[in-house]
Amino acid sequence: MFDFSPNAILSSAQWIVLVPFLAATIIILFARFNKTLSMALSVGSVFYGFIHSLLILDVLRKHPELAPYQVNYDWFVSSAFKLSVGVLVDNLAAVMLIVVCAVSLLVQIYTHGYMREDPGYSRFYAYLSLFTGSMLGLVVSTNLFQMYMFWELVGVCSYFLIGFWFYKPTAAAACLKAFIINRIGDFGFLVGILMFFAATFGFWEGHAILSFVDPNGIDLTGAIKWAAANGSLTAASLTLISILVFMGPMAKSAQAPLHVWLPDAMEGPTPISALIHAATMVAAGVYLVARAYPIWLTPDGSTHSAGLAVIAWVGGLTAFMAATIALTQFDIKRALAWSTVSQLGYMFVGLGCGAYTAGMFHLFNHAFFKAMLFLCSGAVIHGLSGEQDMRKMGGLWSKMPITAWCFLIGTISISGVPGFSGFFSKDEIIASANHFSFGSMSFILGPLMTFTAFLTAFYMFRMFFMTFTGKYRGEAHAHESPLVMTMPLVALAVPSIVSGYLGVNPQALMQILAFQTPTAFPNVFTQFLHFGHLEYEALNPTVMFVSTTVSLIGILLAFTCYVQKSGINEKIAKLSPPLYNFSFNKWYFDELYMGLVNKVILPLYRAVWTLVDQFIIDNLVNLSSLLTVGTGEALRYTENGRGQYYAMVIFACVAGFSLIFLLYRTYVGG
Repeated sequence: MFDFSPNAILSSAQWIVLVPFLAATIIILFARFNKTLSMALSVGSVFYGFIHSLLILDVLRKHPELAPYQVNYDWFVSSAFKLSVGVLVDNLAAVMLIVVCAVSLLVQIYTHGYMREDPGYSRFYAYLSLFTGSMLGLVVSTNLFQMYMFWELVGVCSYFLIGFWFYKPTAAAACLKAFIINRIGDFGFLVGILMFFAATFGFWEGHAILSFVDPNGIDLTGAIKWAAANGSLTAASLTLISILVFMGPMAKSAQAPLHVWLPDAMEGPTPISALIHAATMVAAGVYLVARAYPIWLTPDGSTHSAGLAVIAWVGGLTAFMAATIALTQFDIKRALAWSTVSQLGYMFVGLGCGAYTAGMFHLFNHAFFKAMLFLCSGAVIHGLSGEQDMRKMGGLWSKMPITAWCFLIGTISISGVPGFSGFFSKDEIIASANHFSFGSMSFILGPLMTFTAFLTAFYMFRMFFMTFTGKYRGEAHAHESPLVMTMPLVALAVPSIVSGYLGVNPQALMQILAFQTPTAFPNVFTQFLHFGHLEYEALNPTVMFVSTTVSLIGILLAFTCYVQKSGINEKIAKLSPPLYNFSFNKWYFDELYMGLVNKVILPLYRAVWTLVDQFIIDNLVNLSSLLTVGTGEALRYTENGRGQYYAMVIFACVAGFSLIFLLYRTYVGG
């Protein structure tokens, strides 16, 4: 009845995308009045996607020769070019399918407990299904054109979900802010796509344009080489295109200066914070860079490019900036949001430094432990009747033991403690940053990422200690969440510990423990997912030791400040109020942007409106009306019904034309 052959599993991959859309349609049209049916349809659709994604992963692991599987369907055909949509399944897509489906499945199960009493319960599940389908469509897109369509669908769904409680002014403002900032990034993304298409136009004749991979070389890599050979694409123009395209990931993945929407997006329900702002939507920008990686290389395919350098520096500075802001935040969800911004910066540093596998490995690990941390924060908020201020928490370990243990596991993992998933991927990125060598200031990037690791450990354990240790400082009756909410936490805790071991080889660890000179060994993740020819990098004991040491110092400092109450943090804040306020006010980005809008953009708009609309357009309209009235008044005398007047007009016109002809012959025609 069911065909589980490798080819059948790959050829039916489109159903992973279509089933969530079908579920959303059924919920909206028929099932919205039945909460249980709405939940079953949404959860069932993503459960199917998760099982199918596991089968795809198994097929590609056992039959690597089948990748990439690709099918394209004509969407728009003209004599000049052909736009296509389709399904692309390869190792990179398989990894992202697992991440999106696994996290979405657990979040949707958790949602049943968190949103059960909300009047918009069914509508929320419809939005979840729409978002999941859009994100999965983005993952399996075969070309940049198709990806841009699903990219916009993901943005629209995030607008609905962030503003789900639209009757709250803060939620309405947050979804509008997210939408506007993402439109800015997407405009640059679209311009970059159009410029790239213009430069490579002749290359795609008869084939699907802007394809990511193609066995015959009719893809991004082939297009860049062809355009460079024909002179339509230089290194400088490719850099400009890559920067414009990167504006899309900068906005979607909340990188400076287009990052300010993400913390405000915490106004949406907590399951959305876990799904969109930890594991899926914000990871779309990282996935785009990984999927369209050739655009950021040099025309000859080298990673020593200005495009990648921009990615590395934007990611590095964003990671540091967000970490410094997270130090002083008291809203538990917003503090986690700034942590997400910082960790996304780490991923871009990996990709920008040429460590393709390291960047994607950190995306894979981060998806699980950050989704768990957000769901833990939701369990805390649920157990405290909506309280989000960590100053009104404390002592929750005894009242919420399952949530506390899971939050601790996520905190340890993101802090880079050895043995947990975050340790393995973060160290690879820091090592690649230390090897970064583009420009005279490149030596700063490695130490900056190491210092950011110290800040990460400090602010994460600050959150944990303020929330779960000491005495309870709130007024609500704290209690553990129901099983439907705690079981997804436990399920996510497992990969938060063990997923990192996919990126390490036991032989390499034995070399480190035996104090031998490290040599490169393959690991499971690198063998499955890599860009171009397969490369292995030896473990760097120095980086491992330094990053682990600074993380442990950060943990110890947080323990001293928030458990032993040494007051070091308060003394530092009092010694340098400007620095504390700079962090607490999020580097004043919001104030800067609002000042720019209110004092520059809006006055400029009013001035242009006054000049163009009121002075030029209004006067042109008024003048045209006056001319019309005047002409009508003059001509009405010629329509009086008297023959002698008509004859006089005719003779006057003839005389006038004769005079003009005579003057022309005399002075012009000779």
